[in-house]
Amino acid sequence: MPSPTIFSYTIRDESGDLATTKLYVAYDAATETVAALLGAAAAFGGVIDAVTGGKIVKFNVSIPALPDPSWKATPDADSDVQKTLLENFTAADTIYPEEFIVPAIKPSLIDVNGHPILTSGGAIDTMNDLIVAGSGAVFPNNQFLLDLTALRDAAVTFRKRKDSRKLSKVRA
Repeated sequence: MPSPTIFSYTIRDESGDLATTKLYVAYDAATETVAALLGAAAAFGGVIDAVTGGKIVKFNVSIPALPDPSWKATPDADSDVQKTLLENFTAADTIYPEEFIVPAIKPSLIDVNGHPILTSGGAIDTMNDLIVAGSGAVFPNNQFLLDLTALRDAAVTFRKRKDSRKLSKVRA
């Protein structure tokens, strides 16, 4: 069963408090464009604006999707989301790097010194080339829409997460 697309609207009241409302929608993905979805979300926002006494300060369109069938079906036996590939990319017209994190880096992509293997033509290099070059009509940018121009640096890090297995245990 497909997941619905979500239009969400964040509303601020007179005292500055924020609340969000969501509208689940279905559409024909074969014929509708992103521009059409944004237009529909704006139209629904207009009728919500007429009903609310608050101000709509932002809206989002979320399009959930299922994993591509060509991706792996199960996690690798030795994968750990806390062990991450942390990369920083240079962005055009700024001194500030753009961070990109890949959780559960494959151990085979880490050298004996604990550094990511960035060999030309390797898995990490191929991913980085696509990030910098883009693919068709999609070009990765930073949050200010500045182009990512090159890999600045990369490291393997450990990002501690709460143990979800402990959280799911029922205590007597």
